[in-house]
Amino acid sequence: MSGTRYQASPADGKEILRVLESSAAKGSIELIYTRRPDAYASYRKDAAEAHVFVSRDGDRVIGTCAELVREVYIGGEVCRAAYICGLKKDAEYAGGVGFGARLIRELQRDDVDCYFCSVVEENADARRMFEKSRRLLAMKPITGYTTYIVSPAVRIQAPKHTLAFRRAAGNDTERLIDFLNAEGKKKDMFPVVKTFDSFCNLRVEDFYLLLDGETIVAAAALWNQTEYKQYVVKRYSRWMKLARMANPLLSALRYIKLPQENEPLAFPMLSFFLCKNDSADHYRIFLDGIRREIKKEYGMFVIGLPHGHAASSIMDNLPSIRFSTKLYEIRFPWSQQTYKTPDSNNTFFECGLL
Repeated sequence: MSGTRYQASPADGKEILRVLESSAAKGSIELIYTRRPDAYASYRKDAAEAHVFVSRDGDRVIGTCAELVREVYIGGEVCRAAYICGLKKDAEYAGGVGFGARLIRELQRDDVDCYFCSVVEENADARRMFEKSRRLLAMKPITGYTTYIVSPAVRIQAPKHTLAFRRAAGNDTERLIDFLNAEGKKKDMFPVVKTFDSFCNLRVEDFYLLLDGETIVAAAALWNQTEYKQYVVKRYSRWMKLARMANPLLSALRYIKLPQENEPLAFPMLSFFLCKNDSADHYRIFLDGIRREIKKEYGMFVIGLPHGHAASSIMDNLPSIRFSTKLYEIRFPWSQQTYKTPDSNNTFFECGLL
């Protein structure tokens, strides 16, 4: 990628961050998904193969985009998928962003089997644009996706059981990786797990296990990424400001306390959440165990699930703040490349990697 027109450099980190924070997702809660303190360095931490792009007007960065390439499972096979993300125009810039055919051609790589992106569901204009076929870029919806921000004080009705729930330790590493790959390969887009070191700020000790004897039947990690990726409430609507004044009541109703504006949320992602054979009982038992652990340190946690996931019916019935997005498969019609297509009814997109 050396010498390309749009390639960013480490020196662009602060400017990319400024563009990312120049506008917030609209709604009753205007939320910014950002990458402080250095956006370029954040993208580089997010994937071993990360390509960051900018568009400039003179020395000013007016637009940005990133491409994160990772190994995932599709159809039970190891494939390479590229996540196109962070496409943002400087909201204070009046002209066009300048991304065109040349950037699109730089995104296409001969060694990638699948390209995808996510779009906030409230952004109807972007969704209409993406769902129309284009000569250089064609996009097809894969699935809807819900991100839940949940209080660990929620009540979860778990069935009686004799299973053991505990934190993972170093000697669990090999069998935990085996479990994640054995169950993960059953779902399209689940990341291949070779070592935990390949995921920034993730250790085996961040995982929790549900065990039937010595057999792992469920696992997930509490993955705190706030060192390099954050959610920040930019502004509340009038009604949400009134709701924030009633934080004690929200807590009594087992919702999260609404945070202050312009301060990053402190939370872990509930990541790599898998249950053997998608057992609903095991999801409930695990969630009841993990929320007790989260409650010791945090006032909230975040989990993201594709529509139709076995745990969605559980999460949908819990008090939470929710954000809906759509995930799209990207095709380059002019390319002779052969693509892998995820099964829209059987996906797992790791929230910590979106």
